[in-house]
Amino acid sequence: MRSLQVPAWLSAGVLERYLAGASHLFLLHGNVRDLQAFGDEWVPLVEGLKRLTRRRTFVVTYDVSSGIGFPDAEREKALRKALGVKAALPADPGRALVVLDALLTTDRCPAGSVAVVIDYAHALAPAGPAGGSERQNVTTLARWASDPGIAARRPLVFLIAPSAQEVSDEVYAGASGAEVVAVPRPDLDARSGFARRLRADAPETAWRLSPEELAAETGGLSLVQMEDIVQRARGAAEPLDRAAIVQRKVDLLREEYGDVLEILQPRHGLSAVGGLEHATRELKEVAEIMRRGQYAAAPMGIILMGPPGTGKSYLAECFARECGMLCVRFRPLRQMYVGQSERNQEKAFAAIRALAPVVVMVDESDQAEGGSRDQGTGDSGVTERMRGSAFAFWGDSALRGRVLRIDITNRVDLIDAAMRRSGRTDIKIPILMPDEEARRQIFEVTVRKHQLPSAVKDFTPFARRTGGYTGSDIELAVTTAWRFALRDGAPAMTDAHLTAALDDLIPTARDQRTIDRMTLIALDECRNKRLLPGNADAIRKEIEARAEARS
Repeated sequence: MRSLQVPAWLSAGVLERYLAGASHLFLLHGNVRDLQAFGDEWVPLVEGLKRLTRRRTFVVTYDVSSGIGFPDAEREKALRKALGVKAALPADPGRALVVLDALLTTDRCPAGSVAVVIDYAHALAPAGPAGGSERQNVTTLARWASDPGIAARRPLVFLIAPSAQEVSDEVYAGASGAEVVAVPRPDLDARSGFARRLRADAPETAWRLSPEELAAETGGLSLVQMEDIVQRARGAAEPLDRAAIVQRKVDLLREEYGDVLEILQPRHGLSAVGGLEHATRELKEVAEIMRRGQYAAAPMGIILMGPPGTGKSYLAECFARECGMLCVRFRPLRQMYVGQSERNQEKAFAAIRALAPVVVMVDESDQAEGGSRDQGTGDSGVTERMRGSAFAFWGDSALRGRVLRIDITNRVDLIDAAMRRSGRTDIKIPILMPDEEARRQIFEVTVRKHQLPSAVKDFTPFARRTGGYTGSDIELAVTTAWRFALRDGAPAMTDAHLTAALDDLIPTARDQRTIDRMTLIALDECRNKRLLPGNADAIRKEIEARAEARS
């Protein structure tokens, strides 16, 4: 089997374990509908497994749609002779498994001579409550994995499904169950090799980037999706450039993962952030680390914490743009159907691994994954299982530098302590109400960000006037001033327009006591002096003075 060059995941996850006698039945899940490199060719996974087992006398494939199949007539003849079957081979799952079971258990097949590939295994033995026929299928597959008599015959059995959680866990649960092997998305080397083949196959396409650049821009995509991008450019006789690739990539990812992840396209970098020097300085340094690929120095996670309206979500999006990385956000994963919430979470985590390098934004993270473990749930353990899976995923050190989680929260104290610890969250930055200088910068940055014509020379008087305003309040005032300028037919926003906008604006009513509490919590949670705003001590004293005055 090793004479054929095979993908690294197959060699490490299957062949080494099989040759060591650790398992003979493998559940392959994940990127199972992609092309895989077997030898010098890229072929579908099932075809590749046929090539892998080509030296075996008995090689059989099965799925509920096509029934029992063979690589060639000789393999079919060998099975019929060994089992004494002359009639048409059955297609329905129950009877087909009887034939395959006989093949795996008969003394007429020498040890090491049988290979079975069952595609769409989730249709055969689905997760969740099973009916009579499905229950029999589940039992048969579980027995194949645990029967020492079958193991002694050294068959090689593959079950293929898009997700392990879509297959009954009885098939792979426990030490004697099927070995679960994740099929990953292609890495940079695999994409580069495939891109070179695509270029050779499409010489008439106007390539405005090299195969290596195509590979770099298509991180997270499958080879089939890469081929789709090139074929579209080829069919439309359009040049293959970065803009076309990025847009098609986002469209493909939304089609594939849109039910569990929102794909974001931030428009601005950190230069479009005003008044948060302590935060932007740190985030620019992290972004540079990510761009240079110095993953050992990258944080596992970042928390942006502080009162609402201070620009935490916007700052996170600008950081993702600065990194040049894909940015995603979770969609609601909880569902009413049994097991669906956990399957959604597994799909989301698998997608994040596939899309790496990626920034994952978690808005209102104090309410994500069920909040604190001290809160009661009454949901039959779903929250606890999802929380445990989340802790395991976000604590995986292999994700460092490849997946960066950014928590956005008003109440960091409500995030589970296990998620806030070092190793899951390494940087905690307070994002607080802006002071006068910060408000002046926010006025200036907002005008630049929206590319508004402005005749205002100095925003200091307006910053002085807007004490207690958040960044979102100031942005609303600026855009309203531009609206007033348009109404007057003016070519640019003037001091008078901005004054009128501030006179018109009624700031959002805020509970100062609540804001003070959120501010103190954020300051207390910060563990690095460099990440505190320069006026942190003054802010704390001001809050203490207000508290004393109230008492």
